[in-house]
Amino acid sequence: MGVSYASKIYTKDRLFFIKLLFRWSGSVWQLLWLDFLVFILIYVSLAALYHLVLYNDPKMKATFEITVSWLKTVSTAVPLSFMLGFFVSSVVERWWSVCMSIPWLQTPSFYCQALLDSPKTYRSDLARKLRITVLRYLNLAWILMMAGVSLHIRERFGYWQPKWKTKKYKLTWRRRLKMVNSDEKVQKYFGQLVTDNEIAAFGRSAELSNDNKHTYDPEYWLPLVWATRLIRRARNLDCIADERHCLWLIDTVQKFRYDLGTIWMFTEFNIPLVYVQVAVTAVYLYLVSTIISTQLMDSDIVQSSTAILNVNGTYQRNTGQQVLGFIPVLGGLEFIFYLGWFKIGMCLLNPMGKDEADIPMSDILNSNLKAAIKMGGAEDSIFPRGLMDSGEAEEAQVAEFLCCFDFAGVHAHDKFGSAEQTERQLNKELLKRLHARGKQHGKQHGKPHGKSHGSGSSTGGTQSAGSLTPDGSLFPSERSSLRLKNKLSSGKGNQLTVGSDSSAVQPASSLGGIGGRQLQAAVARSLKLRPGGEDKSKRETEHVTQVTFSRGSLDAKL
Repeated sequence: MGVSYASKIYTKDRLFFIKLLFRWSGSVWQLLWLDFLVFILIYVSLAALYHLVLYNDPKMKATFEITVSWLKTVSTAVPLSFMLGFFVSSVVERWWSVCMSIPWLQTPSFYCQALLDSPKTYRSDLARKLRITVLRYLNLAWILMMAGVSLHIRERFGYWQPKWKTKKYKLTWRRRLKMVNSDEKVQKYFGQLVTDNEIAAFGRSAELSNDNKHTYDPEYWLPLVWATRLIRRARNLDCIADERHCLWLIDTVQKFRYDLGTIWMFTEFNIPLVYVQVAVTAVYLYLVSTIISTQLMDSDIVQSSTAILNVNGTYQRNTGQQVLGFIPVLGGLEFIFYLGWFKIGMCLLNPMGKDEADIPMSDILNSNLKAAIKMGGAEDSIFPRGLMDSGEAEEAQVAEFLCCFDFAGVHAHDKFGSAEQTERQLNKELLKRLHARGKQHGKQHGKPHGKSHGSGSSTGGTQSAGSLTPDGSLFPSERSSLRLKNKLSSGKGNQLTVGSDSSAVQPASSLGGIGGRQLQAAVARSLKLRPGGEDKSKRETEHVTQVTFSRGSLDAKL
């Protein structure tokens, strides 16, 4: 099982990477400590051979130095990083695909609980038994499939035996099916996963395939076929309310079968063996050459500025330089990086194995068994009052259930939050659009400005040109007087007046499809959202909005 460490990483802790680097469980140190120890021993042995034995023999010393120099040149010419990176990335991608393809029973259990149920009280127990049976078949299919690909599952049910024991060849298919029922977790949740009647059905399938008791391997998909037929029978018994629900459950079983088939394909079709052999050979040959090519020669550790010149013209190394030749600094780093990188790929090559990085198939099976019986075969005791099948009317049960919660404490909107500002801004944008559309409407239907402004009459809601600001809107004083006129008048406010001609008066509903009521509501909301404008809006929104077009502009007046 993979080691979980992400929950213990805190980025605010400045030393978290040091704690992560020196973790032992699942770390590179646990994976490489024995190999690294062998590397150190071989490196120190070769260093002792060079510095203590061959140092006094100039011919052998020169031969050793030539070999080291040649291996340095050859090792740099091998594209090991490219080869190893492609190999490990392929293995990791395959490992992750296998992890994502393993079917879990949480989703089928959830759908069975939600869709396979009867509204009739006397059939609720029948529906529960049907749910348990369907999920029992799914668990049986999961075990039959994973027992052929996972070492964890084979050891758990006793299928796997050492090669030197003949019991491996005495396990018949009937014996293997009965061993499924002997599992502790299976007995805890289901009692048994396969009955004698179902074992007999497997026997008839073995006869059809012309297999004997030793060569027949029970098909994992056969219990899934039973499950689909049982779902169809449940639909005929009105334990499934709608035909679409029945098809949805069958599709859920089909997806479960598809995931199991994907696992089988990943197990049967592996990464080509030739590719793995090339990667293994390249990595280990490179590491062997690294042991020699990273040896420190006299020319590397003896410098004229630090060494002592002897009488005969040679240099004598000091103690620190002699010790440095026995420490594999660069070679050790290369060994850890390349071999650790390679072993990651080798550990993930078989996701169904027993390494720490492999998938915990036994734990997944325990989770599936528990989910099937807790979710799919749930009893009424796990539901709160009002959701149980008590035999009463559903309306009374739902009412009793909802009375347990105080809905008065639910606040859907925040009166003092940003929603108020957002609504105010939306109302302003609406008024701007209405103002612009009114200008366009006035240009299309209004009379020439000379005639409309020369009248100076304000009868019927019109306004003279002298009462307009340079941008075509009313002065504040004129707005106040017009508002007063609208209050005194009755039934004449909901109109549009263009210029001074009374014949240009049009209803507000003709404003490009936007009616007067919509405009009134927008203006009322805008006033209500102004500070201290609530009382004002209550008084003034009772009157009708009058919109006056003058010089092609729209004024909204209350």
